[in-house]
Amino acid sequence: MKSYHAKYRKGTIVPFGNPFIPENSDVIITVLEPKEESRAQRQRKAFMQFMNDMDNTPPLPPEFDNILAQRVNIIRKIDL
Repeated sequence: MKSYHAKYRKGTIVPFGNPFIPENSDVIITVLEPKEESRAQRQRKAFMQFMNDMDNTPPLPPEFDNILAQRVNIIRKIDL
């Protein structure tokens, strides 16, 4: 017995690759549950990745504070 990975699209089973399946072969099809994540699961995963990246980010160099201290704000007034 051999198994092949495939997708079901528009009423047709589309195998990955081009497997050789002899003519008149008996076939057993197992349908797997989709692996879709909910929005909350995707957001949690992104948040956990962000927290992990923040924990593993090295500290900023001392020059960073100097660069921020030299920041210039420009206020523009426009008459419309």
